[in-house]
Amino acid sequence: MLEQLGALLISARRPNISIRVLPFSAGHHAGLEGAFTLLSFADDVDPDVVYVEGVGGDVYVESSDQIERCRVILEQITTAALSPEDSIRLITEIKDDYIS
Repeated sequence: MLEQLGALLISARRPNISIRVLPFSAGHHAGLEGAFTLLSFADDVDPDVVYVEGVGGDVYVESSDQIERCRVILEQITTAALSPEDSIRLITEIKDDYIS
């Protein structure tokens, strides 16, 4: 786990990565419905897609209603999560506790 925490801290230095910790204190949240990846593309010709990986296989959701639902869920999760700065601070504290 110590190596994983270190890898997160290294990854967080990259300009295209933002790490947000969703603490247990957040309680029940929209992300408990399941994991998904919202794929957005710079070119407007390519529509957004939601990718869901599961036991039954991979699913690409292209319905605009479902994509909007996932956007709302992602916004709710982001709102409940710690800021990137507070997340890095928490990860650093946990990593330091393992070292000492």
